Amino acid sequence: HEILAAEPGAAAGFATMVLARAGGTVLWIAPEPDAWPPGLARFDLSPAQLLLVRAPRRQDALWAMEETLRCSAVGAALLVADELDLTAARRLQLAAEAGGVLGLLLRPDEDSAAPTAALTRWRIGAAVSDSQSPHELGDPAWSLDLLRCRGGRGGAWRATWHEGQASLVTEDGARRNAQTRRRA
Repeated sequence: HEILAAEPGAAAGFATMVLARAGGTVLWIAPEPDAWPPGLARFDLSPAQLLLVRAPRRQDALWAMEETLRCSAVGAALLVADELDLTAARRLQLAAEAGGVLGLLLRPDEDSAAPTAALTRWRIGAAVSDSQSPHELGDPAWSLDLLRCRGGRGGAWRATWHEGQASLVTEDGARRNAQTRRRA
């Protein structure tokens, strides 16, 4: 799955939440991994689950990602990459299918029309928090755009991560929950 970072911090937070749901060990592969494990714990990714892999050369990063995706003992892997040609992307897709491991590509939002072998392509940006207080940051919120989905349709959502409940709520889902409570 490919994540285009319209807002790098927001995209990394969203990717972390997805990685944590995979369970097991998570590898974060980047030229200079700038993930901060205590901060990622906010999205339920335990620092004990996380392995940071420093791979400054592109071919080393691709090799590490491909090998990780083939290893069924790993829960998920994230590769931070600027560019990825179609051949490399297809190799990663095949490795993920063979190993059954969740693979995420975190890329800058520069060329959303470029071809990809990923099952899905998302554009993730920051959204305004629902906080009612000017002195509180509130829960993390994202704008989610599904640009490509093999065998499905795209769409756009606004989602909020409720840390205390360990749940992700979309704007539509919140409306449905409120309507259900009113009827009860």
